[in-house]
Amino acid sequence: MSDVILQLNHIKKSFGGFPVLKGLDLKVNRAEFLTLLGASGCGKTTLLRIIAGLEDPDEGQVVLEGQDITTMEPNKRNVNTIFQNYALFPHMSVAENVGYGLKIRKVPRAEIKDKVEKMLYLVQMEGKGGASPNQLSGGQKQRVAIARALVNEPKVLLLDEPLGALDLKLRQHMQLELKRLQKQLGITFIYITHDQEEAINMSDRIAVMRNGILEQVGTPNEVYYHPRTSFVADFVGNANILKFHGETFAVRTENVLMNGEEACVHPAKVLEKSFAGGQLRILFLLEDGQQVVASRSGLDADMAEGSSVNIGWLDEHAVKVLDEGIYGDFGTSGEVTERQAAHE
Repeated sequence: MSDVILQLNHIKKSFGGFPVLKGLDLKVNRAEFLTLLGASGCGKTTLLRIIAGLEDPDEGQVVLEGQDITTMEPNKRNVNTIFQNYALFPHMSVAENVGYGLKIRKVPRAEIKDKVEKMLYLVQMEGKGGASPNQLSGGQKQRVAIARALVNEPKVLLLDEPLGALDLKLRQHMQLELKRLQKQLGITFIYITHDQEEAINMSDRIAVMRNGILEQVGTPNEVYYHPRTSFVADFVGNANILKFHGETFAVRTENVLMNGEEACVHPAKVLEKSFAGGQLRILFLLEDGQQVVASRSGLDADMAEGSSVNIGWLDEHAVKVLDEGIYGDFGTSGEVTERQAAHE
């Protein structure tokens, strides 16, 4: 059995003559948690809707377990979707919501009851089957939506920013719950978010999208520590994009050294200091006019604004990247191999 469960071949989609997806290629592995990460308007939701069958691509193929499902109706695909707004039926109980898909498929009543009870236990909602959705908290509604999608045992589960409506603490808790469920059930998850921390915490691999193309696909470590482009370096985490001797480098803010350490060979002036979220942020101005940000945990009162210092970084922390992007605004995924190979 192939490790690839879903393959997208040269997917293109335009709306009103404006290209939203520009020849995108992607392979998704069986039982992996893949996140599509990108800013609003990058095409990630359109791509998810094409996989679900809610949009038709202008060009390209969607292949699930070796079968071309590009023109297959949504209800015929073994793919389920969870949306941010939960989309629960308010006139149905929790158990009826979870079992609705099984009922449509005419699964015997006793089997539906058994599957629903097991799924509610799995999402820690046991004993809530008789409740109405309007009696539930946001987190509980999300659990019901997850149970309703998973009870049908889809080959692939699509999740369109499902935690976006939750408060920070609950969202962080649900990240752990989703990852636990995914590993326990062995179902392939394709998850959409614009939150890079969420993507790093949850994913086996991250596909960073920009303007309808894939800038980079890799593990969280690969994307964070070895970004291929300045866009990826800046979007995933906080990085300084610097140019020396005609080449572009990314240096993470936490890797900027100062105060006389060995690698501090760049004279700089302290422009400003700020403190937020437990992090001290120091903005430096280099002699060539480039600005560099350093971040540290806690407070540091020794470095006054306007003072002159030397800063630097270890060679291994200056990652050479392609400037701006791999293939510009209208490139295709087919170009990425040649241009990345040339870069490497």
